[in-house]
Amino acid sequence: MTKSNQETRAFKAGETIYSHNDPAEYIFLIHSGKVRIESKHGLELGILDTGEIFGEVGHIIETPRTVTAVAVTNSIIRVIDEKTVKEKMNKSDPVLAAIIRGLSLRIGDANALAEKHWLELSVYKSLGK
Repeated sequence: MTKSNQETRAFKAGETIYSHNDPAEYIFLIHSGKVRIESKHGLELGILDTGEIFGEVGHIIETPRTVTAVAVTNSIIRVIDEKTVKEKMNKSDPVLAAIIRGLSLRIGDANALAEKHWLELSVYKSLGK
């Protein structure tokens, strides 16, 4: 991937955009199509649509990817590089930057908790058979 401010990439249905634990170098804006966000064990956390941004959590809290993103349909995605994101965050009001960071941390925590409960439920269901 080139280091332009915004690059547009096409992803085919079923193609992985990034995987859990990948470096969080870019954030993504859906120009067209749908993207599924999955936990590291495959729990569907959401389906995103045109105009939505994803990939910001790991980038903002400076950790590897906490989820996997997969194109549900053929999709056109704008890839926004780290430099552009940092410039925009540095220009923003410090209170808003703190709110964004706090929300990003909570999203990561909520995703981990949802997956924990999903895994526990799967174990209980398997015992009932």
